[in-house]
Amino acid sequence: MTLQRLWAGALRAAALVAALACAPAGAQDFRDPVDQPFTVWPNIPVIRASDLGDYGQDRQIIADLHADKADPAKVAAALQAVDGLQAHHERAALAELGRSLNVQLIAELDRQARRINTRNPKLRFDFADITPEQLQRPSARDDLPSRVGRITLAAYITYTRLDGALVQATATLVKLRSGASQSFTATAPAPLLAEALARDLFDYFQGTRFTAHQNPLASAQWLTAAPGHADRLVSRDAALRYCQSQNAALPTAAELETAEAAGFYGGGVALQPAGVYHVQAGLYDTALAHDGAGRARPNHLASVPNGYYYCIRHAAAPTRAARTRK
Repeated sequence: MTLQRLWAGALRAAALVAALACAPAGAQDFRDPVDQPFTVWPNIPVIRASDLGDYGQDRQIIADLHADKADPAKVAAALQAVDGLQAHHERAALAELGRSLNVQLIAELDRQARRINTRNPKLRFDFADITPEQLQRPSARDDLPSRVGRITLAAYITYTRLDGALVQATATLVKLRSGASQSFTATAPAPLLAEALARDLFDYFQGTRFTAHQNPLASAQWLTAAPGHADRLVSRDAALRYCQSQNAALPTAAELETAEAAGFYGGGVALQPAGVYHVQAGLYDTALAHDGAGRARPNHLASVPNGYYYCIRHAAAPTRAARTRK
């Protein structure tokens, strides 16, 4: 049985023990509760995935064979040598790199904590009853279910080699009590990989938790241009006609500026860096340095295709009878 399977089995057992004692909860931020540190199981399996950098070499070898550029006998001998190296490095990958990355990641997290002079880092590792020699060993993972009372998070890392010395790794943290997970990916030369992952983890857990933005135009609905107008310059007349067909209108320059500031993921819209958009006052040019009305200029050619557009539909104001009933 592989180390990965042993660890995965222990993790499932620990999560099951905890789940039986906990009632289901609503969706939360992975870092909740806010002021509580997380105790992490220090044994972090490091699992090697396929080396993406090798795929390019393999494809080139096959292409050369088909093009009669390579001697098949020499290629076969070379592939056998590569297979031998692959097997050697595969054994070394789990025996050496995994242990090194495990220890370096913890050391880098400690260094980040010292950098900001905090005595209460959000991620803490529990090494009770574990010797350094036991790291990356299945015997240490066998005790995980019995320690679920004091361990909050378990982790594992998968990595793949890219071109040259670059390595891409993904660290996944799992909450033992709920099964929730959070992953972090970093790409760096092998000696700097632990530092890159640690910085992402540290910033996520230790950094300021910002309140979510409110949609500044929550009462309005944004509509994209007509399907036939997508990514095309159209005339002001065409844009007006389509917006009116949707019980909507062209936005004002201020509304478009506000929606651009809110962003595509905050209830607003995404504008092209050097795009020109139809608004009520004329054309809104994102290439201009000014904001709001300063980006708007007259449109003297209403029938010429010279702008992109969005439509905006405002919520209907309550009628007098509805206000009276309230």
